[in-house]
Amino acid sequence: MLKTIALENFNLASAIHQHALHSPHTTAIACQSQTLSYGEFAERAARLASCLTLSPEGQAPRVGILASRGVDACVALLGACWAGATYVPIALKQPQDRILTLLAQCNLSALITDDEGLKLLTGRLLQACPTLVIHVGQPPLTAWENPSHSLIQLTSLPPATLSAPALVKASDTAYIIFTSGTTGIPKGVMISAGAARHYVTMICQQLGLQASDRALETCELSFDFSVHNMFSTWEAGAALHILPATTVMNAVKFVKHSELTVWNSVPSLAGMLRQLKALAPGSLATLRLTVFGGEQLPASTVTAWQSAAPNSLIFNLYGPTEATVFCLYQVVSKPLALTPGRDAVSIGLPLPGNEAQVVDENDQPVARNTPGELLIAGVQLSDGYLGAPALTTARFPLLEGRRWYRTGDLALCDEHGRFHCLGRIDNQVKVMGYRVELEEIDAHLRMVCGSDIVGSVAWPVADGMARGIVSFVNAASIDAPRTIEALKSRLPPYMLPNRIIALNAIPLSANGKVDRKALRQLLDTQAP
Repeated sequence: MLKTIALENFNLASAIHQHALHSPHTTAIACQSQTLSYGEFAERAARLASCLTLSPEGQAPRVGILASRGVDACVALLGACWAGATYVPIALKQPQDRILTLLAQCNLSALITDDEGLKLLTGRLLQACPTLVIHVGQPPLTAWENPSHSLIQLTSLPPATLSAPALVKASDTAYIIFTSGTTGIPKGVMISAGAARHYVTMICQQLGLQASDRALETCELSFDFSVHNMFSTWEAGAALHILPATTVMNAVKFVKHSELTVWNSVPSLAGMLRQLKALAPGSLATLRLTVFGGEQLPASTVTAWQSAAPNSLIFNLYGPTEATVFCLYQVVSKPLALTPGRDAVSIGLPLPGNEAQVVDENDQPVARNTPGELLIAGVQLSDGYLGAPALTTARFPLLEGRRWYRTGDLALCDEHGRFHCLGRIDNQVKVMGYRVELEEIDAHLRMVCGSDIVGSVAWPVADGMARGIVSFVNAASIDAPRTIEALKSRLPPYMLPNRIIALNAIPLSANGKVDRKALRQLLDTQAP
């Protein structure tokens, strides 16, 4: 039975503080040659928090985290939480203009960087940053020479006492994560402390995480799967082992060497390991728990994984960023609970505190086994989108007095009450675990190539997962390499088209919109 979860007077750093007091020498984070115990982790976070204070209005400040996954990024994030601030992760591997767009929306009080993030703070980017910049890595070799901005080195701050983290209200915003937007402008999803608190406590209990666990981290902070990986692990008092981005293809070796017990990743990582023939029988025997999420889970991936990790229970989790990481779950068992007509595992049942329903175009519930749009309700719902009240109202409607979130996913609920995801109603897709709005790519493609009629599709699709993006331009010819190069300054790598094809006449639907289905069929017929 799920324990009662108190949502008031909480901080995401509270569990780390408690572990630091009661088991200070237990490992909290490990990445390459760096390891921090809970005592060391809490002390660094508390020291960092001393630089972050409430704004004059008494509101929690927003603190940007410009860092790649690693120990320093975790310290930066936890320091912001410890101070009672809202943390805003900013991915390093995205164009400068996109980072500038994020900074313009956020009104940050401070920016925390690691070594790689600090290298980006030049020219236009630095001008858009808050005046307070805190660096959590090694002191730079060259002196900081920018009188308009204060640079504070974490290593230069005096040691901190382990006073409790600042308590926040359930209604305060815990973090803001930006997702792809249909207009070309990223959307900032605001998650409250109450929603985050419920998720972390609930999922730790549901999965049965233990202090003896050694869990895998495969995500950047800007991917909300990281919220699950980090905070559920620390809630249990377990150790988080961060897989460096440069060694992803050696993940099986990493698990063996670190003797990991919990695997967290998108299914496509397991699919890639399978293609590399890395999932030998019994190769992941130390795993007792596997958490897949963020994409459809193909049955073929499950079969290979069960052979490689014979001692692991597998959870397939589903959820949009707007519902605080994951809100539905399916425990993988035999026979597999597969979606009708598809080689994919069901997304299952709502997690405690969440509700789901499938509705028609008039927002009326549909009969069992009837496709419709999946709607989510419950304590984990986002407060909406930063600075976008109209979009928030549209995506979070009140239906019969209850607030819901329109996922945009086509789904059905079977006779057992189990939900199945059938794909996207709109043109939002998952590419290698990342959520991508095809319209956002189109918006930038129009500006780069000067054509009004363009269309992008997720292609190819293997095992139910998109492997890339192909874009079409209404033109007699196009310099594809030059166009892709121009898009690199506008889009992050995972949103870049693999190919750009010129067509004299792009197929249109009856209502005059680009017919993406016809474009995908064109690619399928021309594929070798």
